[in-house]
Amino acid sequence: MRVIIWNMNKATIRRKESWEYLLESNPDLALLQEVNSIPDFIQNEFDCLYRKAIKKNGQSQHFGTAILVKGKIIKPIQLSSEWNWVNKELNLFSGNLIAAEIMLGNEFRAQTMSVHSPAWCIDPVRLMEVEVNEVKLEKNSKVWGTELVWAALRHAIPTSKTPWIVGGDFNSSPTFDYLWKGGPHGNQEVLDRMNALELTECLFHSKGILTPTFKNATDKKVIHQIDHLFVSADLISDLVFCETGNSRHIFENSLSDHLPIIADFSV
Repeated sequence: MRVIIWNMNKATIRRKESWEYLLESNPDLALLQEVNSIPDFIQNEFDCLYRKAIKKNGQSQHFGTAILVKGKIIKPIQLSSEWNWVNKELNLFSGNLIAAEIMLGNEFRAQTMSVHSPAWCIDPVRLMEVEVNEVKLEKNSKVWGTELVWAALRHAIPTSKTPWIVGGDFNSSPTFDYLWKGGPHGNQEVLDRMNALELTECLFHSKGILTPTFKNATDKKVIHQIDHLFVSADLISDLVFCETGNSRHIFENSLSDHLPIIADFSV
């Protein structure tokens, strides 16, 4: 089984080169972010679930989040948690955080989530009268999309009968904690809390070091890993390969400002 996660940087039907690269990479499961539209030749190869993401003001973005499967999307999953205020936010962000139960052609089943956590925090005005301490990070006073992901998985994983595959653009890298003076902080905490749910980050597990996935638009540096692929403990033992896509090809041809993460599992 090959899994690919990729922020495609507002890919449209006309961005044929990006979609051809995805198709040539031959994923069984693709978790995609910043997709404006999906071409017919991709939809002919995959069962697709796609929803528009939201802007900071709550209106729809031009782009959305997608799950593509060579097999079948059995059903979308309505993400929820034990906190009512989180459930309201999960509903609002239902186009940024989409989940589904899937089955591949070999009848392998999993629960999966495609994550596009915005680079902006949840509007503090909506949380003024809300007790958020059980959900927010200890080292960050604000609540971000990553905390919604954690709250939903904390609720779902204990009752799941199949493994979880969670990946996408978390907009969170441990490098932010020590390279950005004054914040944002708590990025390592985001990863640690996912690990505490018995989810392992595949790229770090495979390489043993932080592997950058994002090219900064201002200084063109590639030093942050803001894209992550997490899998359940019963899947990590089947990981045989995990690497980023070819950075020279992707960046020089302007396919995206993010590198895909590609992982192979022996299932």
